[in-house]
Amino acid sequence: MKKTILCSLVSWLFPMLMLAQPFSFHADQLAWSDTTGHFFSIHADIDNLSSDSLHLRVIRSENNLPANPNWSSSMCNGTAFCYAPFVDEFTIPDGIFGSPPLAPGESVDFILDVTTDPLEPGTATVTVRVELLDNAAVFQELSFTITTVSSGLDERDDPLSGAFRLLPNYPNPFNPSTTIPFTVGGSRALDTRISVYNLLGQPVALLIDDKLLPGEYEVTWDALNSFGQPVPSGVYFCEMQAGDFRELRKLLLVR
Repeated sequence: MKKTILCSLVSWLFPMLMLAQPFSFHADQLAWSDTTGHFFSIHADIDNLSSDSLHLRVIRSENNLPANPNWSSSMCNGTAFCYAPFVDEFTIPDGIFGSPPLAPGESVDFILDVTTDPLEPGTATVTVRVELLDNAAVFQELSFTITTVSSGLDERDDPLSGAFRLLPNYPNPFNPSTTIPFTVGGSRALDTRISVYNLLGQPVALLIDDKLLPGEYEVTWDALNSFGQPVPSGVYFCEMQAGDFRELRKLLLVR
């Protein structure tokens, strides 16, 4: 009788062990709310719980935004590389950026950027699914809810205490020019550089090199290099440096 119970227990546990999740996808917070015009940068973590290197696919399976062209969402692979708003999936490893598979015990940061309308409040729901590249049946999914509310001028954050941000450029893809919004945070003027690089990491153009006070800014790149010559179609990277802050955004030029 004991042998029968033991065999039954083993036969029940074995498939459960086989189905153990090899990775986790989790976030500290799933519902976000702030004033109209707020730029949301939502972080989550993908952890490799297995003893093997993992090849994963990250999919934005739902992108339910208000019917407003000023709302957009984009996914970022780690803290530096953000995809255009129309890109609904990417893989780990990523051939474009050269990022490797997720090694055993390692974690990678996932970021969801959401741009909202500066005047009209709204609510968005964005669902992101992470799955094994060779077995889509093994997956985890998170749904993020983003809400903005109306605010008066007296409710606005003091720009002197704001955060540093390099926001998604628009349009992207672009031709012949694109606008790059950014925010200088802190409480004092800082040396600020906005630069453009090609896929090889070579400098293409220097858009801003100045000491800027805290505040919100925009700069336009007309797809010309530092010598005033048009650059070819392709992927470029915009880098913002201000004090200790550094962030990259991907730009896609299509001529």
